[in-house]
Amino acid sequence: MPKLTINNLGPVSACEIEIKDFMVFTGPQASGKSTIAKSIFFFNNLNNILFSMYQKEMAAKSLFRNSGLETAFSKEVQRAFLQSFGIGTDSKAYGSVCYDYDNGSSMLITFEPGAEGTCIKVTFDEEMKRKLKALEQKFDTDVRKNTEEIRKFIYNDIFALDMDVVYIPAGRSMLTVLSSQINYLYSVMDDRIRAMIDYCTQQFLEKVLLLKDYFNKGFDSILKQTLDMVDYEIDVDKAELATDMMRTILGGEYRSVNGEERLYFGEDYVKINYASSGQQEAVWIVNMLFYYMLGKRKTFFIIEEPESHLFPATQKAVVELISLVKNGNNKVLITTHSPYVLGSVNNLLYADHISNGKNDAEIEQVIPRQLWLNFKALGAYYLNNGKPEDITSKEFEDIDHDVIDGVSGILNEDYEKLMDIARGEYTRWN
Repeated sequence: MPKLTINNLGPVSACEIEIKDFMVFTGPQASGKSTIAKSIFFFNNLNNILFSMYQKEMAAKSLFRNSGLETAFSKEVQRAFLQSFGIGTDSKAYGSVCYDYDNGSSMLITFEPGAEGTCIKVTFDEEMKRKLKALEQKFDTDVRKNTEEIRKFIYNDIFALDMDVVYIPAGRSMLTVLSSQINYLYSVMDDRIRAMIDYCTQQFLEKVLLLKDYFNKGFDSILKQTLDMVDYEIDVDKAELATDMMRTILGGEYRSVNGEERLYFGEDYVKINYASSGQQEAVWIVNMLFYYMLGKRKTFFIIEEPESHLFPATQKAVVELISLVKNGNNKVLITTHSPYVLGSVNNLLYADHISNGKNDAEIEQVIPRQLWLNFKALGAYYLNNGKPEDITSKEFEDIDHDVIDGVSGILNEDYEKLMDIARGEYTRWN
């Protein structure tokens, strides 16, 4: 199982966690949730960076003929690391991040103050070095022309990770507010300006720009068109359930018509930048989930604060849609501040936990089987004081209810004090 180890990166002082199929991170603001999420995205996206280098090499842009592939790839990893985590050139911090892949190979990134600014070093273990050398040798043969063989070698052999990885950051509503201008703004940016956007946000923005035109019709029409076009199997029941859930979450359907983003309510619509903040935050979560759900490749979704600006019942619906898509052999990581999100996850875990084969039909009357979550696939952590604390309950096979109820307890305690004041009994608190 893949493993992430962090020492002193941003607010995270120490972290060592295995990468499960469904991961949840909660905790106070600035406690390190995003740092861990970005780290996992970063290492899971390096296969795409290496494959992009191959594509540029095939376009006659010599990237590593002088220095060698290992050195050139190391520089690309350094660049992406800086853009992902924003470590300043004058930083005095010492730290490291290590990722162990499923095939036993690993990569270590260390950073420390240097004479000319922060020094970042990328170290590949011997197994990864060997495979990078083997890939470089393929570039000197006719195999380099076989794009699919090269892709499989990079994704399967080097990283043991043949999945798409999608990072959906917090603050998504800003993209929808600027929907009519974002294409122009991004097109006029040169590479230096783009490099100032943090890497995860840049990747998300580019995916949104690419996918807008895909949603030029209603969800049902997109599903039908996809079924007619592809040569692989799609679970139609799951896909139809997803479209119903998406309408519930958005209160309508998203469409991009002649470059204008809209939310349709029957025949009527509003421009997306006039929709509610909750709809603006949720729209590209549901769009991304639906698009990749209908695709052929497995996907690792990393979603920050899926609850943003949403009513509790809608937060529940978002969690259920995420679970539905995850159960199509995908992976999910979410960060959250919401007890409703944690409670919704627990309901899906409990549905699976109490299933005994005889009561399944009754459970499905409450929660459809496609949404159930298996505890063995769960990793849940509370971030505080720079370290993740495992908050799974092995006894009940869920997320520890003390974490979910903690804020409620504080609120109830304050309310009890106020009630005592009203009754003239406040002295008992002193």
